[in-house]
Amino acid sequence: MKKVTIDQLEEGMKLARDVFTESGKLLLPEGFIIKPSFIQKLKEHNIDSVYVEDEKAESYVKEEVIYHETFVAIQDLMLSAKTGEVVDIFVAKEIVNDVVAQIIEEEDIFLKIVGFRDVDNYTYFHSVDVSIFAAIIGKLLGLDRKQIEDLALAALLHDFGKMKIPHEILNKPAKLTDEEFEEMKRHTIYGYQIVKNMDDISEQIAEVVLLHHERLDGSGYPLKLKGEKIPLFAKIVAVADVYDALTADRVYKKKIVPTKAADYLTKYAGVHFDKDIVQKFLKMVVKYPVGCFVVLNTGEIAIVYEENPFNKTRPIVKVVARKEGPPVLKPYFVDLAQDNKREIIDVINY
Repeated sequence: MKKVTIDQLEEGMKLARDVFTESGKLLLPEGFIIKPSFIQKLKEHNIDSVYVEDEKAESYVKEEVIYHETFVAIQDLMLSAKTGEVVDIFVAKEIVNDVVAQIIEEEDIFLKIVGFRDVDNYTYFHSVDVSIFAAIIGKLLGLDRKQIEDLALAALLHDFGKMKIPHEILNKPAKLTDEEFEEMKRHTIYGYQIVKNMDDISEQIAEVVLLHHERLDGSGYPLKLKGEKIPLFAKIVAVADVYDALTADRVYKKKIVPTKAADYLTKYAGVHFDKDIVQKFLKMVVKYPVGCFVVLNTGEIAIVYEENPFNKTRPIVKVVARKEGPPVLKPYFVDLAQDNKREIIDVINY
């Protein structure tokens, strides 16, 4: 670790300590990779020096780095909101734009990262994953870059109001009472009230925070909007939000495999969710990469051997073991697209 002046600071250097403003507000977190806009921000706040790692980051656009920085950014924003501090959206916008740049270049680049999270930090990881999924949908729908950036930022902020929900409700390891659920639903209103007052946040972005739980048939909340009255961005985030929530471990439930989440979204496509959004999204995300281990409903444990280009939820697998019973001495192949009696019910490493 070394201390450098702002004039010595170079793109690609990695912060070794948090950087605070004169008033004590966190400006840039430890671990962030310096880029030109960050240097300018430091100058605007009259920061004369910072601590950086001894070596430059070899590559600061790798998806793992960007994912971590997005997590840190939303965590800092939410914790600031929880304590009533003024929220500066600058860092989050910069990081989201990095996410979008990567997705525009290669839309599935983050798919091997999303979904790996610890339960205690669920809300932060969920916000990052939903932002990534929303950006992917935006690209698949043919939105332009600025629209995708706004959409991804809106998705990152969609659960902001949960910082105003009591911890005992937000992390209750059991079903909520009717009164508790009504309070939980208010996170959309709380979040909207906070986000709409942030600098450089459009009404289009803020309304996603308010409306991402609306449903096409009017069964959603808080306004019970129907059909075309629900904005496109809110429809997109609704799909990304539900898919990520279903495929994540929560304090009160275990995750389900992507195919089961796909079944749920497909069941309610055209009822709760926009059918075109659901179809385009599921074609991209619901797949089992070659090499991952899966458990079949028969108790067989298999390795995904080859993707089925026509149905990515039913690949060719190589059975190598059983959860119970005799060992598999000679591994054998099963084409799940041709075998309707078998299905994947769990993923061991995904």
